[in-house]
Amino acid sequence: MSAERTAIPVLEVVGLKKSFGEHAALDGVDFRVEDSEVVAILGPSGSGKSTLVRCIDQLESIDGGAMYLDGELLGYERHNGHIRPLRDSDIQRQRRRMGMVFQQFNLFPHWTVLRNVTEAPITVHGIPPAEAKKRALELLDRVGLADKADAHPRQLSGGQQQRVAIARAVAARPRVLLFDEPTSSLDPELVGEVLHVMKDLATSGMTMVVVTHEMDFARGVADRCVFMAEGKVIEDRPAQEFFAAPRSTRLKAFLTRSTQAETSAP
Repeated sequence: MSAERTAIPVLEVVGLKKSFGEHAALDGVDFRVEDSEVVAILGPSGSGKSTLVRCIDQLESIDGGAMYLDGELLGYERHNGHIRPLRDSDIQRQRRRMGMVFQQFNLFPHWTVLRNVTEAPITVHGIPPAEAKKRALELLDRVGLADKADAHPRQLSGGQQQRVAIARAVAARPRVLLFDEPTSSLDPELVGEVLHVMKDLATSGMTMVVVTHEMDFARGVADRCVFMAEGKVIEDRPAQEFFAAPRSTRLKAFLTRSTQAETSAP
């Protein structure tokens, strides 16, 4: 993992705005992610964290600002001096360069684990089936599920299903991997196995943006932490400084509440 700034970051968000009716979910968000960097996005419920990663993955339209992947404008193109929305096919092309892991696992229940991991690389990315299968089996082994390739999602625990979802997201070799609260739907005893896989990905140099409420993960794995509240970035700092010396009263209060919650947890 590296926190060095490069001329063109892997991901850059500039003045991003998104509203739902009169509610401003994102109100001028700026941040950037460098190659092999792990950025954790933290904040209270309703702060805009999930909306942010959904906008980056172009699952939600934006109302203002811009997003760039390796310097390429996402969702729009310049034409005759104007900016116009991309065609759906071009948006899908951009989305193929990112991987997304959701709160819910979103696995196809009628497919085996192996097919869930190989389908997109074969049908969307044009990877030969034999190569996709080899890659999928390697990834399943990496997430500790080599013996579950022929199983169906209903035969797996929630933690196992989320690990399959991570393997599926990584299978297409995305430029950046986005996580939207990947452990929030899991029973507490299953959280650790998913976080272990995410730590392994971070160690291997995967560029990651992780919306999470797992403070230990953010503190121990992330290069940088971004704290959001009311659709705005309040602090964006290296992880050690973020936790050791918060500057804003909002972040101080948030960290205090999070520590108390962890202490009182059974």
